[in-house]
Parts: sequence; C-alpha cells; structure tokens
Amino acid sequence: MLKRIYKILAERFWAAKTDHEKRQLFQLLLFWEVAGVLSLVLAIRELIIAAPKSDLVSYLLLLSVSILGIVCTFNAKKNCATNVIFSLPVFIYAFYISDLTQHAPLIETVHLSVWWLMAGLVFLYYFSLMETRVIIYFFVSLALICFHLLKAGHLSDAFTYFDPFASNPVLIFTAFFLVTFYLRKKLITNIEVLTEEINSKNEAIHRVLQNTSFLISRLRALRDEDGNITNLVVEKINNAFEAAFKRNLYEVQEQEAEYVFDLIFKGRFDVNKTVLFNKKSVTEFYADTLDKWFKIHVLNPSYNSYYLVFEDITKTKKQLADLEASKRRYKVLLEAIPDIFFVIDKDGIYEDFVIKEGDLFKIEDSNIIGSSIFNAGFPDKLAHKIYSCIQHCIKNDTIESIEYSLNTPNGTFMFEMRLAKLNANAVISVARDITKRKTAEFGLEKALVKAEESDRLKSAFLANLSHEIRTPMNIISNFTRMLADDSLDGLERLELTEAITQNGQQLLNMIDNTVHLAKIETENIPVHATFSKINPLLREIYNAYFAELPDSKDIRISLKTDVATPEFGFSTDPQLLKEAMTILVDNAVKYTLSGQVTFGFEMVRNDFVKFYVADTGIGIPEEDYEHIFSRFYRVQNKINQTTSGSGIGLPIAQHYVTLLGGELEFESKVDKGSNFWFMLPFSDGRGYMKIVS
Repeated sequence: MLKRIYKILAERFWAAKTDHEKRQLFQLLLFWEVAGVLSLVLAIRELIIAAPKSDLVSYLLLLSVSILGIVCTFNAKKNCATNVIFSLPVFIYAFYISDLTQHAPLIETVHLSVWWLMAGLVFLYYFSLMETRVIIYFFVSLALICFHLLKAGHLSDAFTYFDPFASNPVLIFTAFFLVTFYLRKKLITNIEVLTEEINSKNEAIHRVLQNTSFLISRLRALRDEDGNITNLVVEKINNAFEAAFKRNLYEVQEQEAEYVFDLIFKGRFDVNKTVLFNKKSVTEFYADTLDKWFKIHVLNPSYNSYYLVFEDITKTKKQLADLEASKRRYKVLLEAIPDIFFVIDKDGIYEDFVIKEGDLFKIEDSNIIGSSIFNAGFPDKLAHKIYSCIQHCIKNDTIESIEYSLNTPNGTFMFEMRLAKLNANAVISVARDITKRKTAEFGLEKALVKAEESDRLKSAFLANLSHEIRTPMNIISNFTRMLADDSLDGLERLELTEAITQNGQQLLNMIDNTVHLAKIETENIPVHATFSKINPLLREIYNAYFAELPDSKDIRISLKTDVATPEFGFSTDPQLLKEAMTILVDNAVKYTLSGQVTFGFEMVRNDFVKFYVADTGIGIPEEDYEHIFSRFYRVQNKINQTTSGSGIGLPIAQHYVTLLGGELEFESKVDKGSNFWFMLPFSDGRGYMKIVS
C-alpha cells in the first residue's frame, strides 16, 4: 500500500527529484501527517473535556505547524519541511513552561524538555546534511533549557542543584550533541570516502567495458506498481557495439531495447525473451542479416540493470564447419587408402579393424576382435612398447609411431604403425607397409648421412647470418677511416680505437656463436670429458670481464667458490663448461645497468656441483619465459632496442649444459634481476671431501 502511494506521489509531485530526494520527501510527509493526525485527535479530546487551562490552543498550533510541513513536502521544498522542526521550542514552552497549561513544577519538566529537544536533533540529523542548521538548533535548544532553568529559579545553581552532577540538563544535552555531532560527522566523512572509492571503481569498470572487444549493451528494466518488468530500455552501449552494429550511443540511448534490436537484427532477435525468460545465461544466435554468429551472455548485476554481452564466434563457427567438411572428406579418403586400420582400447584389446589388401593377411573378425595385443603375434617387447604408446597417446593426445617387422603367410614385411587418440578410452592404429621404402633407405642411409650433415651445416651457417653483422662492420670501417684524420687529438683517437675494438669483438662473438649454432644443428659437437680444475677456469672468466667492465655502468662483478682449493675439480668438458658460463656472464653484464653480477659454484651434497650466474639487472618478463631458450628470440626491452645481437646465446648455453649432463634453469623478476644455474654430476671429483659409506 505504501509503495503504491509513494509511486503516485513521486510521479505527480516530485518527478524532477532524484530517487533519494523522493524517499526523504515521502518520509517527511509521513512524519508531519502523523504529527498532524495526533494533534487533531488531542485537540478534539480537549474540546470534549473542556478543562480549565486546556492545551487546546497548543494542539491547534501543532496542527497548523504540521499542515505547514505537509504543504512544504507536497511542494518538494525539503528545506522548508525540515526547518519546521525549529518550532519545537515553542511547543515545549507551551506545554512545560507557560502558565497557560497545566503541567508539573518547572524543575521537574526540564528533563522532558531535554528529551524532546534531543528528538528534534535526531530529526535534523536524519533529514538534513547542513551542519550550520544543526549548530543553530543546538544553540536555540541550549537557550531554551537555560530559560527553563531560569523560570524554575535554578539557573544560577544549576551546577550544584542536580545530584548527581551528570543529571544536569545542560550537561546532558551538550554531551549528547557533541557525541552525536562527532559521530555523524565521522559517518558522513566515511560515506564520502566510500562513495569516492565506489565511483572510482565504477569508472574503472566503465572504462574496461567501454574499451573491451566484446559488444556490450546495458539495459534498464522499467517496472509497474507490483514490481513486474514492463519494458527494457537501452542505457549504454560500448565502442565495440557501436562499431559492429553501426549505431551511435545518442541514437539508441533511452530507446526501447526491443525497438533498437529489431533495427539491428531486422526482427530476428527477441531481446525480451533472451533477457527475461531464457533460463540459460549463455545462448547462441545467428544474425543472418550480418552473416555472423554471436554467443550472448546475460548478466544481472543489480535489481533493474541488465548487461547483454555479444561475443562474436563467427570465426569459431566457420572453423567448426570446416572441420566437419574435412571430417567428411577424410572419411571418404580413409575408405580409399589401402592401409590397415585397427581400433584398440586403453587395455590393448582390439575393438575393430579394416584390412583392404586381402592377399596380405587372412584374418577373421572372430580371431582379432576381442583379442589382446599381447597374444596377437607380437614379440613381448614390442607388445609392451605398443601398450606404452597407447597410454601415452590417450593421456597426452599425441601421435605415436612404431616401426616393426612382421611375419605373414606371404613373407616378412616391414610396417610403420601410427597411433592417434580416438577418444578417452581408445586409439586408432594405422599400419602401413613400408617394406619397399625401408629396403631403399637402408641402401642409401650411409651415403646420405655425410651429404646431409654437410648440407645442414652450410644451410644453418647461412641462415644464422643477419643484417646485424653490418652494424659492427660499418662502425669498424667508418671509424678506421676517421683515424686517418690528422686533426684528431689523442683522446678522440683513443675513443675511436676503443669503439673499433669493441665492435670487432662483438662481430667475432657473433661469428663464433653462429659457428657454434651450426655445429649444434648438425650434431657435430664432441664432448671430451677430462679432469678439469674449476677454480682456475672460473678465474679466467672473472679476469676477462673484470678488466672490460664498461665505465658507463655502475656495476661490480664478483666470483664466489664454495671450495677454494686450487686442485678442486671433476670430470667434464672444460671448453663447453667455459663457453656456457661465459655466455651467461656476458648476458648478466650486458643486461645489468647498475648493481652486482655474481657467479661461481657450490656443492650440492657430495653428488653435484651447482654453477650459477646471478645479477641485479632488468630481469625477464614472465610472458617471455617460454621463449627465452628459443633460437633468434630477443626479449623486447630498453637494452635490446639500442644494442645488436642474434638471440642465440642462451640456446647455445642450454645445449652445452645438456651435453655436459645438466639442465639450465633460471628465475627472474622484472627490475629485480635474474639467476641462471645448472648442476653437473661430481664425477671423479678431487679436492673435496667425499663421504664413503
């Protein structure tokens, strides 16, 4: 009932006001109506009783004040309706102080005055945000209390008359005001802070929704008196929606959603059904006028707010259609292929098979279907290999290949078996006769090995050369010509000479890395394991880089060895180990602008030697982790933008560490630095105590 009255009054008298203002005006109206009805009833009662010193005049005055508050509320004058409370001291005077009405002794009614004044203060707290109005009310009320005490003859002894002291009416009202005023002010401050945070977060969410690639429209629900939705109105659309459907915000804002989407989809999309009656929060819709598929997400974050999110899945749908077409083509092709097809479940049991060449095998369905790969004629080792490939294929969705020979009634044949996952419980096995191919391969294999190695080495070497070689070559060439200029002083000549030296070294390193990579690709890197003294090897690297640290960088390089004994060492390839550590130290120096580069080794129990290179450089972004060991890949950062490089250092180091029997690992944080390490077996170690059980 109250909701219906509120809606009628809000639409008729307060249409221009906000929802919050409408609610407060309605509450004020209820307050003054209750006060008016109560005063009217009491006035009629006084007329009936007709007692001497009647309160009739006071009640009629209260009725008139209530009518004033009601009139102000109907006219949407909230301040007027609120300020009527300032007439409260008049009624307190009339009921508890004046001689026109019957009341208890003045000193006994003073606390009643305080309680009524505190109620008026609470009224102002609720309906008014103006601090000045509250403060004025406080001083008016305080003056009334003092006047009440004066009339009672206890103003001068107010602080000695009341026992206990805390019952003093001035003290009670002042303490109540100060506490409530402070709490109210703190509450308002907290509300303002929270409101600002909410607005900030809403603005951030709005920016995300506005700039996302999804097509988003925000709808507002219009409801009747019973709360039922009568219509949906478009409130907002984002940039992607405007671009995709060629509708601007000003064209659709505050328009009926049904009308807008009928224009866009030519009446093929029922927005009311999708938003209000569809139990699924996600549906698919084909817009034939646009020739596009959309996945529609319906979100309802608040009572009257709905979001329609259109996800363009046209590309996915076309890919699925292409896959279906491919499936049909491959099915026809499969029927024409003369290979042998088997369906094998995860336990190695044959479920189905197709043999096109009847002359090769003479197998009945009853002899193969239901039997196991372990009793189908395969050797035990091969049967276990097939079973292992089946498990791996199902688990990882990979294609496994096995080559084997098989005795048939027509002789011994070579086959290539390929296993591919069919579903979660079975694989499809395709067996192809490769006898002729293998016979030819065996004859050509030895002759091809050397030719292929030579061709791969040449191809890899030529492929690894890049335009970055031109940069140091141009610097060397130009600076060499500049040295012939007689006008250069000694310092300038020294700077040019240093630049030529640095670029020459850079060019030499690039060529060395290219050669190393070519050897890696041709698998032409022998490992010569011999006893290697580790401390002198690392000291050479330290001395080489300590002397060449650039003056433009504020960095220090330090070497830390877990075992300081000069004779400490173990069996490994010293050249590969030195190359790997040099690459890692070179990268650490290159990508550290200031701070520390630390490298060395430490023992892990008595079994492994852990080599590490740590720096405080610019670090590696997390999104580049998976590519960091890819050949020719360079991380996009401020150093790589101004320097040249081939992006093959870390792949080479990784390969060398693998050849030595270790695995190169790293951890890194942007602007914090990087740490690379690997562990090698402590084989034939010397110079370190080893516990022998």
